[in-house]
Amino acid sequence: MSVQEQVRSIVTLLMKRPITEAIALEVSAIPGFEHLEIVNGQWVGLDKEEKAVGGEEHGWIEAILITLLTTWALENRSGRIYPSDTDFVLDGDANELRVVRRPDVSYVSDRRVKPTKGYIYGAPDLAVEVISPSERPGKIQEKLEEYLQFGVKQVWQVYPDDRQIVVSLPDGTTTTYTDADTLPGGDLLPGFSLDVAKVFES
Repeated sequence: MSVQEQVRSIVTLLMKRPITEAIALEVSAIPGFEHLEIVNGQWVGLDKEEKAVGGEEHGWIEAILITLLTTWALENRSGRIYPSDTDFVLDGDANELRVVRRPDVSYVSDRRVKPTKGYIYGAPDLAVEVISPSERPGKIQEKLEEYLQFGVKQVWQVYPDDRQIVVSLPDGTTTTYTDADTLPGGDLLPGFSLDVAKVFES
């Protein structure tokens, strides 16, 4: 297949509506399109302005959080921790995906885990987003509101430059934890506590 034919094939695939799980899985298998999410039944992340740049720091913070949370989850048999390539269908079904997000780190409690080789239908209990400097405030707020609207119990927004974690709850309350604080697990993550300074260790 020529390059032009390949491009035409990809464009045709991206234009198909509604976006089904089968289409989304096919798109995510194309190199360079793995990061795409779905909002209001449309692909997001195709424009350079929409695509957040991760980088080494971003990846290292993700790895630290995944390690700490997974250790707690395994020791307490509390649920599963997922990395950033895990798709959560917040709105829709296999025949029509309306909102699909990929938190940088997420947690689903043991009573809600449904092992599958495909997408996870439903919101995680915890969604963590490591905020990159390239991300626009409007997009950050939009994603936060979506998570809470569709059932996420806690959203952690991690700000590496400020060395802070902002925790948001469905009732609208937010708490900011600095690298001098310990973030409690509370009822959502019983027995877990996070020394915020560890998240930003270099």
